[in-house]
This record gives sequence, structure tokens and C-alpha cells, in this order.
Amino acid sequence: MNGILLIAAKPSIRETFTAMLSPVYALVLADSEEEGLRMLKERPRDFVAVLIELALARTSGFAFARYMQEGSTYSLVPMIAISDELPAPEDMDCIEQGFFDLLTAYAPQPLVYKRISNAIHAKDSLSLTQVEKMLKELPACVFLKDAEGKYVFSTQYWGHLNTAGDPNWTIRGKTDLEIRKDRLNALKAMDADRKILKTGVGTDYIIEENTAGKQEFLQLIKRPVYDDNGKISGIIALINDVTDHQLLKRELEKRAKTDTLTGLLNKSATEDLVRMMVSNYRQEEEQSALLILDVDRFKQVNDTFGHAEGDRVLAEIGRIIKNCCRSADVAGRIGGDEFLIFMRHIEDAQNACGLAERLQQQVAHAFFKDRLKRQISLSIGIAVCPENGRDYDTLFRAADETLYYVKKHGRAAWRICPPTSPGA
Repeated sequence: MNGILLIAAKPSIRETFTAMLSPVYALVLADSEEEGLRMLKERPRDFVAVLIELALARTSGFAFARYMQEGSTYSLVPMIAISDELPAPEDMDCIEQGFFDLLTAYAPQPLVYKRISNAIHAKDSLSLTQVEKMLKELPACVFLKDAEGKYVFSTQYWGHLNTAGDPNWTIRGKTDLEIRKDRLNALKAMDADRKILKTGVGTDYIIEENTAGKQEFLQLIKRPVYDDNGKISGIIALINDVTDHQLLKRELEKRAKTDTLTGLLNKSATEDLVRMMVSNYRQEEEQSALLILDVDRFKQVNDTFGHAEGDRVLAEIGRIIKNCCRSADVAGRIGGDEFLIFMRHIEDAQNACGLAERLQQQVAHAFFKDRLKRQISLSIGIAVCPENGRDYDTLFRAADETLYYVKKHGRAAWRICPPTSPGA
């Protein structure tokens, strides 16, 4: 669509502007406002601008101009007044009547082209402003970027932007690196934009923002925008606040992996994580240790004092394990009264022995003044990687056999698996 409707009764004006504009625009001529209006109604989408002889428009009392502005179909088509005389100050009243500009037949051709182009783009901007205003009524944030990844508008300004407290601050013309407080999220956004602009394939992703102590999860849905020639001209995007959904999802994932009684990992989560870690450390030749803990005579506690008391014991032991372990260690409950600890990056086996000693001392201290003090103690079997095995199943078996040896020979002790036989 590159048509211009030229309405002029005076032959000299028609001839001059036809010669000037026909190399660039598809001109449609009308010699009266009535004829021009009929053509406009027949072909409402064909014209990017309407040029009207100023004297003709003034004769009708600018009736055509009023009609153009009142009809939503034509309100975005710019009107430009034209004349074959140099403009007088009073001629500029056409601007008040809704005309965008006044061109004379004496203007250089490049200037005429430029001013018509400016009028068309200005109306496009007006259309964009109207769209932006409508979108601001939505609770979600909608934004538009140009082909360089710079913001054209955003219907909402979210809290993690660098606005510097300026009430007149605008996002227009800025990049993500300029506006975002979180540099990593800014780089992620710009990388996603580059891929869309290059491939024409949209993308959806979720980011986490932490600003002023507030945690937010935002879903970004981005799609390419095309111009009339099918070329990508920008990116349109929608931001949804999915914080509640993501927090709930994380909580459900955590519950699926957590033993509710002790707060440690459950059996499946523990085994999955330790298997992965052992595999990684096997490749890196890092030394690590696997400890299996068993609560001695726990069945007697349940039988004598009840399951509620037994749960209290397990919860307390879980608390002790969490306090004794390093942040890099993995700890989980793998059975009714059995626990597993995997120690990463240990210097030697003595690190594991020291942890076993602390666990037994703290458990004994926790229940020293308790009516259960004679029943509660820990038996611990320890296997070291790579001495006792290079995979999870081998290490677990070595630690479990060592634990069995401890329980068979008096309980309430720890033992490290010898390099050859755990029962030696």
C-alpha cells in the first residue's frame, strides 16, 4: 500500500504535484471533495495520505477534514494541504482543522517527499500511542521493541528497572542492559531477542527477579513483528507475573523430594542425587565418603513409648544431622530409622570419621536427660570413594556391610570400611 489520494480542482496544482509525486507514489486523482470521498470509501485501505487543495478545502468549510477525523477508518490517514502559492500566515489555520502540513508547489521535491513521509510516520506513531493507551488497561505488561532490540513502549514499568526515581523517565529507545538492575536477566533477554530477530521464531521463558527483598517470577512470551513486506520489524512481548505459581511449583517439588518428618531428602531424591555426584567425582578423581546411619534399638522405642515418641526421636536426629553436615554434603532419610550422608570433596577418610564422631556425641547429648537415654544411639558404617568403590551401588554395599558389622559387634559405634573386606 503506497497510494496517495490527490484532491485538487486547479489544473496547475494537479499537474505540478502529479509530476512531483508519481515517481514514488501511486496517485489517484479527484477534482472535488465529493469525488475524493467516494474514492476513499471504495478503497479505504489503499491510501497512506490524502493531499487536498487548500482553497478547495476552505470553500467547503473544511467539511472533508471533519469527516476524515470523525471516521475511525480514516482518522489514521494524514491530510496534507497543498497550494500553488506561497503560504500566508492565515493559511496555517488548516493545521487547526486537522491537516498535518501545508505544502506548496515551489517546495523542492526531496523536501516534499520527506514531509509526506514524516506525516505518514507521525500518524503511525499516533496509532501506536492509541494502542499503547488501550493496552495499559490490561493487568499484564505488554511491550514492543524495534528491530534493534530497543524498547518502543511498555504498558507497565515493573519494579526491577533502573528508573533513577525520575517521574519523567521513559523506557522508549533503551536496551535491556540500560534499564534492568539484574545484568544476567538483561543479557538473557537480549540473547532471546537476537534469536527471534534472526530466525523469526518466538520464545517463552521464565526469569527470577529479586529486588529490595522481593522475589518475583516473570513469564515472558515473545513473538516477532512483521512489516508489510514480510520483514521482521520488531518484537511484541507479554509479561505475566507467575510468582505464586512458581512458588507453589517449587514447594511441591521440594515436598516430592523431602522427608516430611525430618526435613531431609527422602530416599529416592537422596539416591538420585548421590548417584549423579559419585559419577561426576569418579571422572574428577575426587575423594568422597558415604555414611549409613542406623538408630539402635529403634523398634523398642516404638514398642515401649509409642510411634509419636519414635517420630520425635527421628526428627531430632534429622536436626542433628543437618547441623553437623557441611552445606556441600547430601543428607537423607532412606528407611524407617536409617539415614545416609554423602560427603563431597574430603581431604581423607578422617573427615568422615570426624563427622561420625560428632554425630554420635550430639545424639548422646540430645537424649542424655531424656527418659530414652539408654535406648538412643547410632551405629554408623563408612565407605570411601575411590578406595571402597567408584559407583553408588558398590559404595552403598560397602557402607551397609560395615554398618552390619558394627551392629553385630555391640552397636553405638562407627567403623570405616577397610580397602579389602568390610568385615575384616
